[in-house]
Formats: sequence, C-alpha cells, structure tokens
Amino acid sequence: MLCFSPLFTFSQNCANCGNSYLNASGNDIDYDNIVSTFHSTIARQADGSVLIWGEDTKSNGTTNWLLPAVINNTNYSGLGSETIYKFTGGSNSGSNSHEVQFALLTSGGLWVWGAEDKLVDASITTNTSFQKIFTAGQLPVLPENVKMLFGTYQTLAILSCAGDVYVLSQKSNMRGYGGAGNSTTWYKVEYATNNCDNNDAGDLSGIVAVRGCPSGLMALKNNGEVWTWGDHVYLGTAQTNGCGLFGLSNNQSTGSGDRPRARKMNLTYTAPNPDITIAPKMIGMTGSGSSTSSHYILGTDGYIYSLGDNSKRQLGDRTDDDRNSWVRVKSAANTDLSDVQWISPNEHDNYGNYAVNALTGAATSNLWSWGDNERNMIGGASAGTNYDPFNVHSGIGAGDKLIATETGGHTSMVIKYCVSNFGYVGHKINGSMADNIASSSDVATYNFTGTSTLEVCGAASGSPLLSEPGGPYHVGGNYLLSPTPSGGSYSVTGPGNVTGNTLNITGDADIVITYTYPGMCGTATITIEAEDITLSVDFGNIMASQRGNLLTVNWSSLKETNNDHFEIEASIDGKNFTKIGEQKSQTKDGNSDEQLNYSFEKNSTEIAFAISLLALGLVLPFKRKIRWMVSSVAIAGILLFGFSCTKNDKSLLENSDSLYIRIAQVDKDGTKSYSKVVKVVKE
Repeated sequence: MLCFSPLFTFSQNCANCGNSYLNASGNDIDYDNIVSTFHSTIARQADGSVLIWGEDTKSNGTTNWLLPAVINNTNYSGLGSETIYKFTGGSNSGSNSHEVQFALLTSGGLWVWGAEDKLVDASITTNTSFQKIFTAGQLPVLPENVKMLFGTYQTLAILSCAGDVYVLSQKSNMRGYGGAGNSTTWYKVEYATNNCDNNDAGDLSGIVAVRGCPSGLMALKNNGEVWTWGDHVYLGTAQTNGCGLFGLSNNQSTGSGDRPRARKMNLTYTAPNPDITIAPKMIGMTGSGSSTSSHYILGTDGYIYSLGDNSKRQLGDRTDDDRNSWVRVKSAANTDLSDVQWISPNEHDNYGNYAVNALTGAATSNLWSWGDNERNMIGGASAGTNYDPFNVHSGIGAGDKLIATETGGHTSMVIKYCVSNFGYVGHKINGSMADNIASSSDVATYNFTGTSTLEVCGAASGSPLLSEPGGPYHVGGNYLLSPTPSGGSYSVTGPGNVTGNTLNITGDADIVITYTYPGMCGTATITIEAEDITLSVDFGNIMASQRGNLLTVNWSSLKETNNDHFEIEASIDGKNFTKIGEQKSQTKDGNSDEQLNYSFEKNSTEIAFAISLLALGLVLPFKRKIRWMVSSVAIAGILLFGFSCTKNDKSLLENSDSLYIRIAQVDKDGTKSYSKVVKVVKE
C-alpha cells in the first residue's frame, strides 16, 4: 500500500491560534494570525491553510497576488510537503517599489522571498525569489520548538517554547548581544544583570512573547517582567547618574537610548492615587529606525499603558508630548480607555506611520484607533492628520461587533462578526485590499464588500459557509452543494431548486442560492451561471458503492449522440474532482437511442493516488461571486481519508467518511458534459 503525506500542513507549536483577539488570555497568546506589512498581508485560516496577498507577495518576490492565494508547493515551488509553522515580514516602503520581504518557518527550515535586505541581510539570499536560507538544523531552535517568529525591518526574532530569544539582525543593538556580532548569525539575547554595567550579562530566559519595531524589541517574561533592547528604547523611568557606560547614545537623562542588551523596564504607573504596578497581558511597539520607539502594554486590568515617542499622538494620551514614564490611553471623553482585549500597533514597517488599533471587550467589540492617519490608514476622516483615540469609523455601524484587527504600514483591516469579507481602509494598491485591483487609490471608509472572505483562526465570522459546487453548469444538471455546517436551509432565486443538498438547474438565467443555519448569524450566498446546452448523453441512474477495498460505479445512458467515451471522476469534498478511469462508448459510431448500461471498478490505492495528484494543483480561486471555498483538498484528504500507513493495512476507502463520483461524457471533438454528483454508499 502506498503511504501519502499531506501537501502542506500547519502546526501551532506551543502557541494556540485560537487564543487570539477577543479570546486572548494567558501566556500562549498568538499575536500573528494576521501579519500586515506596508501593502501586503499573510493570514492563518481556521482550517490550517495560510493565505497571502498584496504587493510583491508572489514567489518571485516582485509581483503581486491581487486575490488571496494559498502558500503551498504549487504557488511556492520547493516547499513540498513541509509543515508550515510561522510567518512574518518586514518592509521599508515609501516612494520606492519592491521594499518588502517575507519569512516562512517550516519543518524544513526558514524560507524568505521579496526585496533583499528588508528582513535579512542580502548576503544570505541569492535573489528575490522564494528560497530556503536556513535548514532546520541550522536554526538556533528546531522549527517545531518555535513559539513565535517576529519580523520587522532588518530584524528577525525567534522565541523558543523554552522561553529563549534569538535574533538575526542587521543592527548591532537589536541583537541583544552587547553590540557585538554580525548580520548573518543568530544570537541569543542577553540581559544586563546590573542596570549600569554593560559587561555583566546573562541569558534572557522565561520569555512568553517578543515584539518590536525597527528601532527596538520588547519581551514579556512569565513572571510579568518586561524587558527591552535595541536603538532608541525607553525603560519607563529616568536614567540615573553613573549609567552612561551602558551605551546610551542619546537622551541619557530622560531614559531613551541605544541599549545593546536587554534591560528590565519599570512597570510603575503613577496614577493620581495610588501608584500601581502594571500586570501585562500583551506588549507591542511602533517606531522606525530613525526615531525613538513607542512602547505599549495591555494590562490584565483592560487598560493600555504607553511610553516613549509621541510625535504623531501614537501614545493615545491625547497629547503629543513624549513620555518617559507610563501613561494610559484615553477615550474620547478624556477618561482612561477600559475593557481593552487586544492591541495592534504598526510594528513591521519602517516608513514612519506610527499608529495603533485596539479592540474592546465582547460586550461592545468596539474598534479604537489613534496615531498617524496617512492616506486614511486608520480610518480617520482627514488623511494625513494625527489622531487622538476615536471609535467612530465610516463604514462601521454603532452596533457592529469587531472581532479582530491588524495595523499595517499604510493600511488597517478588521473582521466583523457575521460578515465573511474582512474590512479595509488605507492605501489600496497592488492587491493590498484583496479585491483583484492593482491600481492605486485611498479608501477612507471601511470596505467590507470589495474584499475577499476570511475565516481567520481565533476570529471566525460566525456565518455559515457555502462553496460553489463546480461547473460547468447546464440546464437539467444536478449539482451537490456542500455547506458548513450541514443541516441548514436553502432559498433559491432564479431557475432552479434544491432538494436535500442537490441543486437542480431548470433554466439558463443566473441562480442565487442562499444558505441559512439555525443559531448562526448572517447567510452564505453563491451565484451560479447556467448555460442552456444540448447534452450528447441523457444519463439514467447512477450508483456508486464501496465494499472493502473496491469501488464500483454503475450508470446508464438513455440516449447518446456523437459520444466517444466516459470519464469517471472522484472527489472527497464534492467540488474538486479528478479522473480515476474511463470507459469507451458501447455504440459503434457514438449514436444510440437505446438504454446502455455501464460498470466500472477501481481499488482504493489507485483512487488515493489520483486524489493526491489533484491536491498538488490546489490554488484558492477566490472568485468574486464565491463567499467561501474550502481551503485545502490536502487537509480534507487527511481528515476524510486518513492518508497514512496503518499496521493492519486498512484501505483508504474503508477509512473514508465521504467519497463522491460523477461521470464526464466526452464527445468525439473533446467537448465534455457532466452527470449529477452521487455519494458513494458503503456496503
């Protein structure tokens, strides 16, 4: 028996992708289910697939996916069957093109593609194309033991499940290694055991999260401590006398400076009365390599604490004063913004648009935004204005519930409960909005209709899903619908009807099918375009059955015209079919007015091989009229067929839950028409 491995899989390591956004809590929060750079985004789906779109995202690193595409071996040649663990990116965009680079951590090592030197040193890569720069054994931590991969301009950081931080950076202070080292080697981050002695150092350990920006990095420890290092970072307290030896190249008296090893931050918030110690839930930063940093802590108390550069009002305290000690983000009423569950600073890009989006709790699920609004990137009405925190965004209603957000270098996106398409504002260019448009424009109002569908891990939309069954569609045809979850109800507008889950087409106009599931919000809708064509074969009964390792398909033709042969096709999801065999027409010249009966048999090993080849060519189409397409035939194959070798050598058909069959009739000129889809019956 042949053994099959999935074409791509996804693993969470020691993080939990469901522990995100409004669900986030504890030490295993996954910050990176969505990663946006300047005009590009990567997103992790709830089904395990990883999607990418926008500027310079294709495998050559210089052209654009205008619609979301799966990161798999078809789209990124060489990836093979390696398991995808983590992804990130870094950019330095502005007036120049090709200014972003991406990284993908897999079971086989670390891959990068895009503009050279934007994430890793150019001497490590050979060109802009998708390539492996470190094998698994060359990384400081085996890929399966990586909890977090964080990227920003010219810096990559790895957080191990054991709590150690390793940095690969073109900037000496960002390495956390005392200002030593080079740009092509990973260094384990050290901390200064004496705040004033740069030479007395130990390894930073016990870390549960690492974040940053082009000018610095932050780490959250499992005991609640927060540490920082890099260029132009703050400690949360004024620098005391006698500590200049620590490498503070600027503003020693105010606490900002260049720190080549990690320093523990002061977590005292000086409230009116009394002072409190901040208990961190999440951390974050924004800034650029040419400026001082801005630091953020989301406390377990639901308040956001900020510190550092405030030149674009990015600290959210309703001033533009730099802060050397912690302040709280203020609401529109100038009171402390409370019940915050998630923060998303612009952290991967170096262009200088310092901005933050944040979500409040499930009771309101409100979006708050502040900082730089260049090209309407945070949804403010006035482009280019620096905004204090606001929660009224055009395109988002007062009763809308926002369940996820991500801030890019020139964009913001949100996911709204009960809406499958994500929302987008900011600079739209080169497919950054996932709307199949490359031209440049500014989007000031949150757009939920022109974008593509997402079901991000940790932020499911709450709507049912319905896939297009797969054409071509013809009058008189029957097509199997595959809703998720099953058991809901359909309504049909146009010439057709649905019985059970089977669509019957009765006319050649467009057919709109709406699917509703009890207890879920919203509906799923697809549009079918049917053609009124004359079929060369009138199909009679079609039956497919399985006994043990053997599949048997029986069908009849009531009439044949110019018929050459039949092709038998199989599917594990009722939509994506592949040929598993063929039968010649029983007629002498392809014409018959009598009923003819056909039979076909196949064993499971050959069927499994054919279906695995189908998965090799998988690409998400994301047509505009499709609300959702199941993301991975490979993953479905794992779930339904169990592609693995077992000790008792059970057949794939015996282990399957569902298998679907249809018959393709092929004319002498090669034209095809299709029978209805039937589900295989186990005997």
